[in-house]
Amino acid sequence: MTVLDLARTYCNRVGGSPGYLEQLEVFVRRLPWQARDLTPDLCDDYLTKALAHLAPSTVYNHRRMLGRLLAFAAAEGVVDASILRPLRRVKRLPPSPIAWSHAEIRRLLAVAAKLTGGVKCPHSTLMQAWLLVAYSTGLRLANLLEIRHDQIRGHRLLIRQFKTGEPHVCYLDDHALAAIATLPRRGPRVFGDLICRDKILAQMRRLCKTAGMSGSTKFLRRSGATYAEIAGKNASGHLGHKTPGMKVYYIDRLLLAEEKQEGATAPPLELADSP
Repeated sequence: MTVLDLARTYCNRVGGSPGYLEQLEVFVRRLPWQARDLTPDLCDDYLTKALAHLAPSTVYNHRRMLGRLLAFAAAEGVVDASILRPLRRVKRLPPSPIAWSHAEIRRLLAVAAKLTGGVKCPHSTLMQAWLLVAYSTGLRLANLLEIRHDQIRGHRLLIRQFKTGEPHVCYLDDHALAAIATLPRRGPRVFGDLICRDKILAQMRRLCKTAGMSGSTKFLRRSGATYAEIAGKNASGHLGHKTPGMKVYYIDRLLLAEEKQEGATAPPLELADSP
């Protein structure tokens, strides 16, 4: 059994998403190993060499996947469980997420209102709803496309996150609910029956380019998380994270400091006037 075969078996066993399986396959195809040859030393050697030419964040993800495959191989009896130990550490650089401010989101909404085109729904109506719902819920793009009308009860929305498989309750503010009400119903899904993934990505690129801004739907997820922290709430709940430390990958520290109007941390120098 190759490591690729092991990865596919593991993903099927744990019910991994197609996206995760694809990510796993892309990684293990670079490993010319047999599953029975997996050892912590072999994995450590790969990680050390990979750090010489790959970004630390990429190697960190490789470490995570190798650890899971090694544990699965031991559980299946492919390798001896007694050899298991933690893999070598991989230090990552601190992330610096960028989010949109409320002023920037209002700018995007103003541009979206002037968009033309759209077959099943005018792009102007669709994109305004997309911006408002994505900000209010903090959902990933795939989950946004799969929101169904019957999942909404009042201001609450219950979905199952594709990335984690866990149920998550989101909040829809008044603006988001009003925007959804303007969308035509072509099926059970709010967005997914009006537009596909590739086209919503294209419309977001078009929107940002017209507004003279850079970013994507991810920026709305970060904005919601950042403003949750500004409001004194835990962004982990907004994002649907079980691990509290994960929110640092979404919070824009500069936006957080600006909105909280944090002043100087050291008193200004009192310089004597020049003669």
